[in-house]
Amino acid sequence: MGAGGLGREVAAMLNSYFKDQYSLLGYIDDGKVPNDKVNGLYVLGGMDWLLAQTQTLCVVFGIGQPAVCRKLYERLKHKNNLSYPNIIHPHARIHAPPFVSMGQGNVICDASILTTNISMGDFNLINLSCTIGHDAVLGSFCSIMPGVNISGGAQLKNGVYVGTGAKLIKATTLGKDSIVGAGSVVNTDVPDGKTYAGVPAKELKLP
Repeated sequence: MGAGGLGREVAAMLNSYFKDQYSLLGYIDDGKVPNDKVNGLYVLGGMDWLLAQTQTLCVVFGIGQPAVCRKLYERLKHKNNLSYPNIIHPHARIHAPPFVSMGQGNVICDASILTTNISMGDFNLINLSCTIGHDAVLGSFCSIMPGVNISGGAQLKNGVYVGTGAKLIKATTLGKDSIVGAGSVVNTDVPDGKTYAGVPAKELKLP
């Protein structure tokens, strides 16, 4: 789902490391022309194409905007023929798998590390080279961009976006649909729907 930059990265991961488990059919993207090729894979169509399918299919989200992912899933969730596997790169490390739980549709990318006693919901993206410490809790539809460090005990509510290289340096809570800017250092709770950035991170007053 998605043929932009992130979608192409997820497709490359699937093609390189998951050929024995899945046969990658192509992209679903309303912004692309059906039957065009993107990095050697066809654009199958948009959401209407997917909604019309009756065969059993796996869907993987390659979209970085939490609100967009959530909106798309709301349109798909009644389709019993679709499933949403967790895609975990073989070079990602989960130190204590029995003590790390997750729902469906999560994507964990190359070189990311999850330690122990971590809980996450559905459709979270953990991008390249992230770390998530003990007792962290992630809701659903969170996008964690490359190089983010989430310290132990942090809580991320649904729909959080954390920009590249940001750091949560203590057990902070990021509220629902909040945004943390790239390179920020967060040492305080972030309220629902707010944007924080800087070192240390402060609220940005957006127009």
